[in-house]
Amino acid sequence: MIKQLFHRMGPVGRQALILAGGNGIFYFAWAFACYQTVYLQNVGFSASSLGVVNAICSAVGIASVAFWGMVSDKTGSLRRVLIIVLAGNSILYALIPQIPTGLAVSQLLLFCYVPVVNFFRASMTTYADNLLVRNCNELGLNFGVLRSVGSLLFTVSSLMAAAWLPTLGVRNTFWLTGVLMIVPILFTAFSREPAARAVEKKSGGKKEKNKLNLGELFQNKAYMAFLIFGFLFYIAAACGGNYIPFFMESIGVDSQQYGVILAYRAILEIPFLVLMLRLRRKFSLRVMVLGAAVLMSLESLGFGFFANSLSTMLLFCTFFGLGNGLFLGSSANYIYELAPSHLKASAQAFFTSVASVAGILGNLLGGVVYDAIGAKPFYLLVGGIYLLSAGVFLVSFRRKSAGQNGAGKDRTEPTVP
Repeated sequence: MIKQLFHRMGPVGRQALILAGGNGIFYFAWAFACYQTVYLQNVGFSASSLGVVNAICSAVGIASVAFWGMVSDKTGSLRRVLIIVLAGNSILYALIPQIPTGLAVSQLLLFCYVPVVNFFRASMTTYADNLLVRNCNELGLNFGVLRSVGSLLFTVSSLMAAAWLPTLGVRNTFWLTGVLMIVPILFTAFSREPAARAVEKKSGGKKEKNKLNLGELFQNKAYMAFLIFGFLFYIAAACGGNYIPFFMESIGVDSQQYGVILAYRAILEIPFLVLMLRLRRKFSLRVMVLGAAVLMSLESLGFGFFANSLSTMLLFCTFFGLGNGLFLGSSANYIYELAPSHLKASAQAFFTSVASVAGILGNLLGGVVYDAIGAKPFYLLVGGIYLLSAGVFLVSFRRKSAGQNGAGKDRTEPTVP
């Protein structure tokens, strides 16, 4: 019966189901992978030492996303790359708790091993969302609705993790994540390969792959402006996201309730994701990116000024959840529209590399600054950096618009399909 219904849906309907299922189960599994910070905190890492580990991971992430992006564009297979990074992370991440924690060299071992895992881990969300974005654009599917399935399942899984953690234990979230990731790997194997493939040319009757001309990306002023925005934005994101368990501890909230924070943020991503098509008819993608940064800044400012309990933290997490939903629905599509068809994976990869560079700074400085000035001043600073990123982005596209007024409109804005 189910098999017959599946065949009656047609190829586009089947792909919608496969894409939503794969992306959704990926984020269901990802919720159990969010306890690395809590685990390292429990085995003796301070905020500053955690910052160093995360900075090293960000440096590895730069190589990771650039490498896998070029592999994807060279081979013309985004799907194959996603399967490789999902499988690699599943195996290596599950082994983190097997690193001894009672030895004099335990922290050194974790300092070395966790970045190795990140060579695969850093690329997973990038290419999972990239596969969804590209297929939605090519098949005419509603990205926001399909991506909201991921947010919904992430919410469910985060609440499950928070409820089970006292019994399950933080150590067991690692192998559980690895097991759960097997399901999205299977979904990815049946997903449609996006149409944009490696560029080929004929030479002497034989087909040869052209070398990637990455200069096309860096001559694109709109793309470069977005990279600058992303650098500042992800400094704030790295600082703000990685130290929430430490902030919770500072105001007397059990860090094992971290899953409740993650679940609440995720469920609030859904409204803007579902409404994304309607929003794109009324607002440009870059305006939505700008609005997302402002909304996300309100969480950090609220933490700094007012939060003193789990309930008040959740109040200000409302703004982050809404802002992140807006950012998820607009940022990936904005990059997709700016990039040439044969460089779309590389465009996303280099944007993620910039985010990783920002992560290095955010983590190296963030841990030290957190230990030096305390929790609340730290989050006021994070909120200010979010607002700075929004201001820089606003100035960049206002200047472009002003320079093109004589032409009647801002031609840097991509056409919404």
